[in-house]
This record gives sequence, C-alpha cells and structure tokens, in this order.
Amino acid sequence: MRAASIVTLAVAVVGCSSAGAPPVPGSAIGRLSAGAGHTCVVDRGGGVSCWGSNVDGQLGDGGEIDSAQPQPVLGLSNVVQIAAGSYHTCALAAAGGVSCWGWNVGGQIGDGTNTNRLSAFLVPGLPEIAAVAAGSYHSCGLCADGSARCWGQNDAGQLGNGSSLNSGEPVGVFSLPPSAGLAAGGRHACARLVDGTVQCWGGNDAGELGDGTAVAHAFPEPVIGISDAIAIAAGFNHTCALRAGGAVSCWGANGYGQLGDGGNLDSPLPVAVAGLPPAASITAGYNHSCAVLLDGEARCWGWNAAGQLGDGTLTDSGSPVTVVGLPQVSTLAGGGFHTCAGTLDGRVACWGSNDSGQLGDGTTTDHPTPAPVAGVIF
Repeated sequence: MRAASIVTLAVAVVGCSSAGAPPVPGSAIGRLSAGAGHTCVVDRGGGVSCWGSNVDGQLGDGGEIDSAQPQPVLGLSNVVQIAAGSYHTCALAAAGGVSCWGWNVGGQIGDGTNTNRLSAFLVPGLPEIAAVAAGSYHSCGLCADGSARCWGQNDAGQLGNGSSLNSGEPVGVFSLPPSAGLAAGGRHACARLVDGTVQCWGGNDAGELGDGTAVAHAFPEPVIGISDAIAIAAGFNHTCALRAGGAVSCWGANGYGQLGDGGNLDSPLPVAVAGLPPAASITAGYNHSCAVLLDGEARCWGWNAAGQLGDGTLTDSGSPVTVVGLPQVSTLAGGGFHTCAGTLDGRVACWGSNDSGQLGDGTTTDHPTPAPVAGVIF
C-alpha cells in the first residue's frame, strides 16, 4: 500500500499581475506545486512542466518513467494554477476548466473511471472554476460563484457531500457558505470563506478539522477561533491558516513539530506558530510547513528526516528555521518529503528527498539545502 502523503496550497481566486508590475513575495502562488514524489510548475507562457516520480503517470508526459529533469505536460495551454496530489496532478486553465492526470484509483482524475491517465484529461461537468486543490486521493475545485465541487476518494467524507462513497465525478460540497480559497490534505479538505473564517471536512484523527474534536465530518464544520484567514494550506493531517497581519496558526497532527508551536502534541484547535515574523504566503507538506515572509525569506518547521526544512540539517524543528542559500522567494510548495521555492527572478529550487528525481536537478541525491532546477523559468 502506498504511503499517503500530500501537500497543497490554496489561496483566494487565482489571478495574474499586471504586465510590467514588479514581483512581490507571494505573487506567484499557485504556479508551483509538489506531491508525494513529484513537482510541477506553470511557466510564463501558461505551459506546465513536471519532474520526479511518474509510476502512475503523474508527470503527464504520456509515459510512466521517472524523470529527474522537467518534462512538458502534454496537451495543456493557458494554465494559471497547478495542484499536485500524492500521485496525481490537476491544472486550472484561464478559461476556468480543470484537467487532471495520474493515479485514479479513487476517481480523483474526475473521468468517471478508476483507470490511471498518463496525460491531461479535462474534467467534465464543472462550472467555471477559480481555484483547484489536490489531496492525497481526491481533488476539489472552487467555483467562480464561491461554491465548491470535489471528486475522488471519500472514505472519510473528504468530498464534503454528506456521504462516504467515492465519486469519479464532481459532487457539490454540502452547505458550504461562499468561499474564496480551498486546500486539500490527506483525507480532509478546507475552505476559506469570504468572511475570513475557515470550514473543514473529512478525516479528523489528529484534529485536522480544527473543530476541537477528533470526529470525522462528511460536510463542512467551522474551525474554532479563526475569523481573519487570508490563505489556507493542508498537509496530510494538519492544516494552517495565514491570518490578516501575517501571523500563521496551525492545527492537527504535531508529532514532528509541524504546527510550529514549539511542541509535538497534536491540537484539534488552532495554535500560533511561534517566533514567525509576518508572512506573505504558506504551504504545507506531509509533516512539515513553510512560510514566505514579507521580505521574501523562506522559513520551514516540522519533519526534516530528508532535509525538507532546507536549513542544512536533518533535525526536526518545532519552530521555524530559515531556508539557507535562497534569494528572495515569491512562492513555496511543500511535498511529501521535499520542498520547492520559486524565486523573484523566476527560478525554481528544491530541497529534501530526491529518490525519484523530485528536486529536478538531474540527480536522485537528497539535498538538505536548495538545489536549482535546471531549465525552468516561471
């Protein structure tokens, strides 16, 4: 059985900066994403390249061979956001359509089957989508009207439709108020509502729904104590919110310090990340979390067995540590056991586990500090 790992970053409606406008930290959010063992990026022309593990076709290049260097995804253009699940990937086009590819055992590709797809498949039956999120074995889309649709595995209620039946086609998330952002984790999903509150649904073994319990919910429930969220991110079984003013709060599993509160006790309620200066964006990996600060510095916390915190060590940290050797960062993407950054000059660098080539440096050697991805300008 596969190890379930996921990362995803969700923000408000995906948009584009004005031509010629200077880049700012966080401005490239959504154009870089990392899965369990692969990474994808949207280039400046709206194409997508992926690298790393490809055993299930998650690179979208029509094959099933791993690649330690970026490979173009077939059949995509005008893409504005990419979302990598554990072993599948989804892309949002400027016109609002969603295409997915890769592993499909739970129906997470949205084609009504359980057959893997080696190239991009346009998910039918969706209204105009404003943002997309990919969990371990499920996918979700934020509709332009603020509602949400999810598809794929549903054993813990992560589709949010009140049932526990898998669906290979999109289903509506039940009773969700108008939302402005989505995040999908291992077996849960969350939405940032337009009023700044957060609601989550699905698995809750470690308190990742943030409602003060460890009880799963097949429909959205409010996260307690969050009323000013401007972005959310979901790891395998923890969740984080970026709050107005730049503070970050996290909840759920904390065995490796991924909540950033200095301890390692799970919390079913949000706790503040300790010692973190104001942040511009956040991401979450399997058991680690990261933030881009307002000045473009990157900091990470949590599990570090493969060097995914980027501080040059293999030591876990329950509080934020600085990623070394990076220029100013515009966005971060946390993977299963690796992390990647997009820098303000349009480059990509990755660090951590590299057994499948997910760092994109042409090798399969782990790196506890950032290594440049060859041939990618985004």
